[in-house]
Parts: sequence; structure tokens; C-alpha cells
Amino acid sequence: MNDEKNILVTGSAGFIGSNFTRFVSNKYPNYRIIALDNLSPYSNRENIIDLEEEGKIIFEKADITDFKKISEIYKKYGVNYVVNFAAESHNDRAIINPSIFAKTNAIGAQQMVEASRKFKVKRHIHISTIEVYGEQGKKIPYFTEKSPLNAKTPYSSAKAAGDLLVRAYMHTYRDMDICITHCANNYGPYQFPEKLIPLAVSNLMQGKKIALYGDGMQRRDWLHVYDHCRAIDLVLHMKEKTKFGEEAATDSSKLPIYDISGRNEITNIEIAKIILEEMNLKFDEWVEFVADRPNHDRRYLINPEKIEKQLGFKPEIKFNEGIISTVRWYMENKKWWENILARSKNLQLDWSKK
Repeated sequence: MNDEKNILVTGSAGFIGSNFTRFVSNKYPNYRIIALDNLSPYSNRENIIDLEEEGKIIFEKADITDFKKISEIYKKYGVNYVVNFAAESHNDRAIINPSIFAKTNAIGAQQMVEASRKFKVKRHIHISTIEVYGEQGKKIPYFTEKSPLNAKTPYSSAKAAGDLLVRAYMHTYRDMDICITHCANNYGPYQFPEKLIPLAVSNLMQGKKIALYGDGMQRRDWLHVYDHCRAIDLVLHMKEKTKFGEEAATDSSKLPIYDISGRNEITNIEIAKIILEEMNLKFDEWVEFVADRPNHDRRYLINPEKIEKQLGFKPEIKFNEGIISTVRWYMENKKWWENILARSKNLQLDWSKK
């Protein structure tokens, strides 16, 4: 990208979005970064307030489903690159109120890519999730960019709907440069304390137990958020637009879609054990097994071979080191998650009563 870089990062006050905003502002101080977020109860402006105060970013409060407002922002700043993280991403909450997820994750995704079409941005990156592929069958070793979208939860189905809309733009508006990424489970600093690792640490520091759903044997593929940011950076700075032919109509792996993984598959029980060991606590005393949420995916794993071969991606953070540093971050930043808990309702849902 040799031209002026006016990059719009949506969902910039969320977990991954704020980490990416930090990553880009530090690595590319000459870029103009417009950080956009609707500041829902599950985002946190504190994640990026220092960047704003230091003049490294420009913050705009807006909802990606508000096409008029989004268009004004594109025009105001001459936006020419877009990385759309904005999403409702809390699986548990989606079961309670799926309509919000459908609006943001599907309609919002379409509104963003339409704004990018209207204002002729140079590259639009839609950030999605491994969960759009659905439950991993016993005979499926892993998902790839060629795997069908088979989401089965309200959250992941809304994300899959957004993916399909963005893919439709790829096929229909061939002059546009659009990419999609799917990521494995992310971990690292600034994650909303409803998720497994920050919730476990904050619970333990309050004298509460780690609550594991069901038998705790759900398996996930874990990727440090810093490595995820590095992968997206590679996609953002690809020199050439990905060209694809008619075969992409029946083979989605031919599209500019990239699955990002750290190749670290581990169960929730194993995660809990690592956290407890770091905090010098005993598993039998500090873990309780609670009612599982409805329709909970058991396992999913993606193969990142495409982004490894085509863009040279390779994780830098080893899982054992990354998770320990993450646990310590939440232990050392107690005030950060205490501020969230003070304004939030109970973040740990009891599915035995729902």
C-alpha cells in the first residue's frame, strides 16, 4: 500500500478489535486510524482510550447497521481500507436475544461492505470465526476454506449469514478487493470477562470457583490475539488483489478467504488446570461442573495451511507461554475487569434455570 492509508477499524473497543487497533497504531504510526465502535455493554472504550489521548487514533461512536452514519464517516476521513471486527460475539447471550446478533452480524456485515463499494475502498477485510463451519464431525480432521458453512447456534449462524453476504459481493462486484478471515478461539489481554480465561481468573480472585460447562471436555483451537493481529496485517498488506475464476462458485477455497489458527487444540478442563496451577490453587477445590448451555458445539478445528503457504504466516507465541502471560495480565490488571464487573450484570449464566 503505497498510497495514503486511512484505515477504518470497526469494533475497535472490543477484544480483538482493540488489540488490532493497538497493533496497527504501534507498527504504522503514519497511518490514520479511525477506530469505530458502538460502545455496547460488551465493548470497552478503556481498551483504547490511551491511544486516543495520545493522538494515535481517531475515535468515532457509531453502529455498523446505521448506513447513513457509516457513510458520513467514510466520506469525512476518506476511508480507503476497512477491517470489520464489529460483531456481537457472546454465544450465551445470543441464545437469550438472537435478534441483536442477526442485525449486527448479518445486516451489519452487508452494510459495511456496501459502504466500501459505494466509496470505492481499496481493500475490505471481513473478520469472521471458525464457528461458521459448525460442529466438527468425528470423521472430519479439520475444517478448511473449502468446508461448507454449517453453523448451528444463533451467534455462529448470524456470522455465517454475514459471511455469505460478503461472499456474494466478492462474486458480484469483481472490481472490489474483499477478503474474509476465520479465526480460532482467541486469548490474550483485554478480553471481556465473560469468556473462559478472564472469567476464570476474575472468579478465582474473588474467591469464586471456575464453572465449567457440562463435563468440560469441549475442545477448542486456541490462537493468541497478537498472532491473530499479525495474520490480519498480512492480509491487509497483500500486494496484489486475489484473482479467482468461475471455479470459485463451487469451491470457496479459491476465494480470498483465510483460516487462521495457532494449531493448539486443548480442552476447557486443561485450560482450567493451567490457570489453577499458575495461581497455586487445587483443581478439586476450585472447579465446579455446571449445566451446559443449549446446543453447545463440542469441537472445532481449522487448518491454517493456506495462509501459511500463501502469506507466510507463522505464530510467534507458544501456547504454554502465551496462556501464562495472559493469566498474569488479568491478575495484574484487576482494576480493568473490576470496572467492567461494576457496570455489568452477572456474566456467568446459570443454564439450569433457563
